[in-house]
Amino acid sequence: MIRRYGKEPYRVAVIHGGPGALGALACVARELSKTLGVLEPIQSKLSIDELILELYRQISISSSGPMILVGHSWGAWLSILYAVKYPNKVKRLVLIGCAPFEECYVPQIMERRLNNLDSQERLVFQELLSRLESNSETPEGGLMAQLERLVEKTDNYDMVKDSIVETDILAVDDQMYSSIWSEASELRRNGELLRSIKKIACPITILHGENDPHPLAGITEPLAASHIDFEQIVFPFCGHSPFLEKQASKSFYEILLAIIVRH
Repeated sequence: MIRRYGKEPYRVAVIHGGPGALGALACVARELSKTLGVLEPIQSKLSIDELILELYRQISISSSGPMILVGHSWGAWLSILYAVKYPNKVKRLVLIGCAPFEECYVPQIMERRLNNLDSQERLVFQELLSRLESNSETPEGGLMAQLERLVEKTDNYDMVKDSIVETDILAVDDQMYSSIWSEASELRRNGELLRSIKKIACPITILHGENDPHPLAGITEPLAASHIDFEQIVFPFCGHSPFLEKQASKSFYEILLAIIVRH
């Protein structure tokens, strides 16, 4: 499934996070489509290789030229892996709220998230994560939906009220999260993710909220140490999703559009 916004030619694709947060970047696609054609792939596969191939097929249906990929959270990693596999198909990577590339930065994420919760919420948050990461099945299901409600508090700084259009968001996919994230985490643990990034030939732009629980240093320091060129823009008073933040969304869209038009 793929959603199309604006008019052809489609030269930008927004890649959702999660894994399994289906439709989460519809608001970004809609805003960008006021100026240009945008694709929003809705993914369905349960392994990284399958997701990369699915993304290739989804984009190829609507566009034959190189794309600017705008990836959020897990979508930033997927965009990177796609660019490694199909270098001639990617013109630029824009990584929003990207997770750190090396394991040593990971403990900071949980520490920052838990600091935004009360004691009871912390217990629930950790339990939900544990069950999702262990592929635990429950009769009631919907673990990702339960987790998302807490993530709104752990990951954001000052969300715009009613910033999410309910009809944009499809049912979150617990199975996709469990399957893909266990594989992705191993890529980070064994260093394969960073080795992959070193193969990227296209320019990289990092857009990051100052209050994002994902530490910016976990992205910039490994890139710099690997002699990979990038540009970075940091939004103050902003969490994991600048496009949802009261004090950052306006400048986020202005900057993102300027980056896209420039290239």
